[in-house]
Amino acid sequence: MKNIKKWLPNILTISRIIVTPLIIYLGIENKIIPLIILAAFIALTDFLDGKLARFFHVESEIGAKLDAIADKALAIGLLIILVVHNHLFFYILLLEAFISMFTLHVYFKTHIVESLLIGKIKTWVIFITIILGLINILIPNLKTFVNICVTITVFLQFMSLFNYIKVNNNRKKQKKKVN
Repeated sequence: MKNIKKWLPNILTISRIIVTPLIIYLGIENKIIPLIILAAFIALTDFLDGKLARFFHVESEIGAKLDAIADKALAIGLLIILVVHNHLFFYILLLEAFISMFTLHVYFKTHIVESLLIGKIKTWVIFITIILGLINILIPNLKTFVNICVTITVFLQFMSLFNYIKVNNNRKKQKKKVN
């Protein structure tokens, strides 16, 4: 039982990575209802994996890295699908790719996986906006509401990016003071 507790959060995280190609396939094939159901279910694993890791006291660096990769893979896969239906999702996709490249660059320079509260909030808002965007494919009357959600998401992405830059710059200043 202890081994299951130890690995369950990472299994949930890896499931997001494994299912992402299926989600993209469903989007390409325009199978929107199964896509929405699967995307909503998989997005919940993002909430559960972290909660379970903390509950079972099995947080790990590999788990944090896998979680970040899974979040980005799933979000970017879904955003690629949505850009075809609503061009405003391109801005979320572009910013998410930029944030991913920036955090990856920082990781390779510092070997630190940084997770900020604003980044977690941004990720959840992205997933909510994505699900609403998918629903909007079926119910076009939601377009104005979805566009407002996209705008809020872009704002949170900028806030997240600026906070990551600020934390990185503060780390550099602290390192210079030590040396």
